[in-house]
Amino acid sequence: MGDVGYGVGGLLVVCLFFLMCMGFCGCVFVFGMMPPRLKEVSRFAPDLLRRLIPQALMRRYSGLCYDAHGPCPSCGSERVIGFGWLERTFCIVIAEGGFRDVNVRVRRYMCKGCRHTFLADAPFYDGCLYGKPIVDLCLYLAASNPFNRVESILTQYGIQVDRDTVKNYTILFRERAMEVAGIPVMDDSKIGLNILKILFDVDSVEELREMYPQAKYDAVMDETYPRVKGAKKALAEERYVKEMVGGRKPKYPESFTLAASYLNHLECFSTISCRKAPFNSLVAEALAKPLKGCDAIITDGSQCYDNVRSYRCLWHKMKNFFNTDPFINNHTKEKLPPWIQSSHMHQIYTFAEQEYVEWLREKKPNLVDELSGSFIGALTSNSMEGGNWRLKYELRADYVREESIEGRSLLIAIKDSTKTFKEGRPHRSFTNTNTTFNYQKIMGRRTIAGQPIETYIYH
Repeated sequence: MGDVGYGVGGLLVVCLFFLMCMGFCGCVFVFGMMPPRLKEVSRFAPDLLRRLIPQALMRRYSGLCYDAHGPCPSCGSERVIGFGWLERTFCIVIAEGGFRDVNVRVRRYMCKGCRHTFLADAPFYDGCLYGKPIVDLCLYLAASNPFNRVESILTQYGIQVDRDTVKNYTILFRERAMEVAGIPVMDDSKIGLNILKILFDVDSVEELREMYPQAKYDAVMDETYPRVKGAKKALAEERYVKEMVGGRKPKYPESFTLAASYLNHLECFSTISCRKAPFNSLVAEALAKPLKGCDAIITDGSQCYDNVRSYRCLWHKMKNFFNTDPFINNHTKEKLPPWIQSSHMHQIYTFAEQEYVEWLREKKPNLVDELSGSFIGALTSNSMEGGNWRLKYELRADYVREESIEGRSLLIAIKDSTKTFKEGRPHRSFTNTNTTFNYQKIMGRRTIAGQPIETYIYH
């Protein structure tokens, strides 16, 4: 009997534990998300971050009421009446006693004509449960940090935002940017984003030139390949298998194709696209559409750019030449000192550069300086190579979804184009001087692909 009693008691314990787990899972299923993890601001964080920011948010927004409104968004009627109040969470701050909600009150109205209900104007983007300043801060930090790092930084500010929330805001920014500035291709689909449309409200360089005729417009196009999350480990395993059983070992991991174009003199990204599909001429031509009106488009020797390029990058041309240079090939086995090869290559490159510049001065007169008479256009794709490096450096993490990496790449490109600091000193870019961009231009859209706003609630 003792054994039976012990078995029944153990069974009851197991059943109780199982029910507790099911109850927890049921809560997760009902609410659709995990509860926020408990956090504490580091004691080493300065008081300016640890105390002042949460207190300022609570004093500024806690209990604030918003009742200003316009006409009915459904029918445009001015005949509206009050229909109660709605309490919304502007943000959540991290205090010593735990999380504290900073709530505001928003007036609700009903149209007498169509009976449509809507909210008063308040600092919230459609589809976002946190206030506009918090969303903008998440997007700004996501331009230089992975999602989990943004969560860590905001923790030091005393603001509770989960990494998945930052990811969802980034994807939402990308989706709405695609509606505003997506580059159309066949079958009404869109490949890539027109950054000029986002920054300057123009469809092409041709329109931008009308606004700023004194600037020089030469564009550079190139692509890079950030790897997919987990691809490095998969590549190592596949190479090991090929080595054991024999066969050709793969060289590169699975990767995204991140293609972009860059306005050399304006120091501004113009288009960008990120897909898992291989780079092809369709993507190249789509990204070149907003470059209509450029004085020149410089690319490498890839056949995908044959229909869009003005001339090839000098560095890539000379690289291909030295691969077949008889002097270097004939002395490969003799192992000539590096300085001899370097001197030989330098002399040939210098001569080729002089000839190339003279040819371009005649072919591209708009890129010749009026005072000195020298060619000031791009000879190589180095400016875009540097842009690719900055994109990959700021990404700092591998991704699985195209939406995540393209959203972050877009934020990085916008931040890089509007920089105010360069090469260790203050430097205000052309875009920062002449654009009126803010995140509200994209996030303030009221619909997404014609779908109801309620289906795009992110938290």
